[in-house]
Amino acid sequence: MLKSKKITVFLIIFIAVIFLLPSSILAQTNDVLGTSALANSGLGTRDIKDTIVQIVNIFLGFLGILAVLIILYGGWIWMTSQGAADKIDKAKKIILNAVIGLIIILASYAIARFIIYQIYGATNGGPGAGGGAGGGYHGGVGIGGGVIENHYPARNASDVPRNTNIYITFKEAMKEEDLITSSDCEFDFCANPDNIILTDATNDQIFDNSKLKATLSADKKVLGLNPYDTDASFHLGNQNEQTNYNMALGNEIKKENGDLAFGSSGYDWNFMVSSQLDLTPPTVTSVIPVASSINPRNTVVQINFSESMNPLFAAGVYDNNPPDFTNITVAQNPAGTLVQGQYLISNQYKTVEFLTNDLCGTNSCGGNVYCLPANEEFLTTVTDNLKDMADNILDGDDDATPGGSYSWSFSTNNTIDLTPPKISSMANNTNVELTGAITVVFNKPLLSSSINSSNIDFVKSPSTAINYWLGLSTDKISILHDKLEPLTEYQPNLSSRIQDSLQNCFNPCECSDPTSSSCVCNDPACSGANCFGEAD
Repeated sequence: MLKSKKITVFLIIFIAVIFLLPSSILAQTNDVLGTSALANSGLGTRDIKDTIVQIVNIFLGFLGILAVLIILYGGWIWMTSQGAADKIDKAKKIILNAVIGLIIILASYAIARFIIYQIYGATNGGPGAGGGAGGGYHGGVGIGGGVIENHYPARNASDVPRNTNIYITFKEAMKEEDLITSSDCEFDFCANPDNIILTDATNDQIFDNSKLKATLSADKKVLGLNPYDTDASFHLGNQNEQTNYNMALGNEIKKENGDLAFGSSGYDWNFMVSSQLDLTPPTVTSVIPVASSINPRNTVVQINFSESMNPLFAAGVYDNNPPDFTNITVAQNPAGTLVQGQYLISNQYKTVEFLTNDLCGTNSCGGNVYCLPANEEFLTTVTDNLKDMADNILDGDDDATPGGSYSWSFSTNNTIDLTPPKISSMANNTNVELTGAITVVFNKPLLSSSINSSNIDFVKSPSTAINYWLGLSTDKISILHDKLEPLTEYQPNLSSRIQDSLQNCFNPCECSDPTSSSCVCNDPACSGANCFGEAD
């Protein structure tokens, strides 16, 4: 009989420990980036609402742990009672009261979570707020986890110039008539008013789509919208104050294959237009390879600009089969023979990369590697046919005036460098800022066009899609996102399709050592102590 009671008490304690520990403890067992435990960050720059959330979470977590300890204490008294009725009754009362306390704590946690969520929604345009302002939870899932790879202006962007264009890059070809129309249009094509609505949210005025000039790329993946064409009277906003705009894509837009592009809510985002025009021409800020350098054959040619560039002028294919893209060229010196390949735009439209058509090998993940001719000198020219998102022409000669080409030379040797990149450091996985970017730093410059939502995913655990978009600064990836929900677990995932500027893949692995500040399991891939994983 006594043995049976001991088993019963043990089971009660086991269930309490496993199922009733606060979620604030369990939530931290997930390795956010799938590579290692990450460093902690302080509260010095946290929003006051975020700090309140953290205090509530810690307080309820402490009470939960205390209740479990009381259950353990009651179980100990019961198991050591040796059949004494008064001790058994005392133990039962302690356990019962502790369980009641746990129920109250868990109920308090649920109520606090609900109240905090509603407060965030009301103050940031989320549920219960009637839809609205940027930074909240409105808008449907379209970018990152959805059909949109990127758009300009970005979600919740501020200080957008009045003379901006609006560009949307889709992952798949879209149904043309759902996006553009020639009916009731002052130009060749305008945005389809049934599916695309631009609203001055500050003054609650819908933009006249007959004046919203539209351009769709030949592959039907890039949509450009020009609110003013050459008429300054149609610049967005006004010269006296900032104006909040909402760009909405309807839920009936289809892909070219006939599938719906968005869910039932469609997709929309907000951006803030300043009172100023952008009349400053864009410039080239950095290039890979650097001028006069000698490089392995598998280097890509990368051009970084001072601001977002118009993708219809900055990306294309040169294959000696007209019409060819020649706004940027890579030519062999001194003959001037143009190298065939494709020019890809990425990094929120700030980076253009050239990859050749010459397949010369595979990287450590089995992916294709493309090469420039060996032992040659190359001249890369960026012409002033390129424009930024406000239609300013490139200042290629860096004289603070529009016009002029940017050129530089580099050479190749006869080697192919297949050394994979490694992660150097990562953002924290606890006390995450609700609006802060999640960052990952590598030890080598990265291939910008590989930093996309097909290779990097970000979900609300376990698999709920959310809006996110990506940025790159040489070797640092930034995962930007809508404002996160408080007291909620999220999961970024980085795949082996991420590559460096030599087209070598990242070999992801996971560190099971919780004391590690960054993953050092990649020399070679996943061979270190406490490491496991493999390439996709």
